[in-house]
Amino acid sequence: MTWMEHLIRKPLAELEPYKPGKPVGEVQREYGLREIIRLCSNENPWPLPERVLQAIREAAGDIHRYPDPAAYHLRRAIARHLGVSPQETIVGGGTEGILYAFFQALIDEGDEVVYPVPTYPIYRLAACAAGARCVTHPLREDHTVDVDGLVALCGERTKALVLCNPNNPTGNILPRADLLQMASQLEEKQVLLVVDEAYAEYVTDPRYVSGVDLFRQLGNIVILRTFSKIYGLAGLRVGYAIAPKPVVEAFAKVRRVFGVNSIGQAAALAALEGQDFIAQVRERTLLEKEKMVRGITETGVKVFSTQTNFVLLELPNAPAVYENLLRAGIIVRLGEDLGMPGTLRVTVGLPEENDRFLKELRRALRRLDR
Repeated sequence: MTWMEHLIRKPLAELEPYKPGKPVGEVQREYGLREIIRLCSNENPWPLPERVLQAIREAAGDIHRYPDPAAYHLRRAIARHLGVSPQETIVGGGTEGILYAFFQALIDEGDEVVYPVPTYPIYRLAACAAGARCVTHPLREDHTVDVDGLVALCGERTKALVLCNPNNPTGNILPRADLLQMASQLEEKQVLLVVDEAYAEYVTDPRYVSGVDLFRQLGNIVILRTFSKIYGLAGLRVGYAIAPKPVVEAFAKVRRVFGVNSIGQAAALAALEGQDFIAQVRERTLLEKEKMVRGITETGVKVFSTQTNFVLLELPNAPAVYENLLRAGIIVRLGEDLGMPGTLRVTVGLPEENDRFLKELRRALRRLDR
């Protein structure tokens, strides 16, 4: 062991880095393919509206200047859209960027962050980076959250409980009554509830309560959202949050000064003004998801109902199916990378992409059944 290895923080020794979906270029090089369908990262595949593209073009003319570090116009537009104060609004480099700075502002060495598993792996990475101890509780067999069991894990050193709602990778929600119960119990324990709503715009379940409504009602929780999913700006890394003012003020002390570039700010502002496009994407995605669920069910594969823009398949031979799809030029997400071995997570793509996926899935299943 060299002296430099002694410099690395000991808690990082057993920490596995995040495994993203395979990049298109990597699959092209590895398999000698030209055309690739990417259904692994829950992106919005629909072409962006002209107003957003025009905002990007105009902002590109100013890239020799630093962006507005406070994202003044975007923060105010988000606050207006959500019906909150700009002083309760955070803008950062995606949900990931916000979480890292948020935990840095909140966590003292040895404090705890609690969350159910499986869920979005970034929670663990961001908490550990801040020196927190991660405390987890498994979802039930039907992928629902054991609220009492989760809250019971919150002790004197617990600073936050993080909930992905709808959850990634299972795609299900925590209903309104359960979320209100959790918020009430955490208030008594003085533990901050952090709700990640990256997929909120896709939810159709009437039992769902938006965290924004919960924030207006309670005011003592943090709600995370993103422009990377339904807004279609994944490549620009723009996330936002609403939080109590003391949390926003603490976040401002440790956030990256220029965390969101000028093109990202301009594009997000234009995207926020185009709610007609968001409504169209939602409708199209839900229709395509129904088609995918029918097609997958016809193959005999178990598919879970989700409240997101992805579906979850249960397959005993998931790695083999994953590899067959890769060789056919279709990238999906291997469940074991997300804490769910024996599954594949598949993003709802464009109609022609979904048709191709179903075709190659049937072909892979026949090949593996021989």
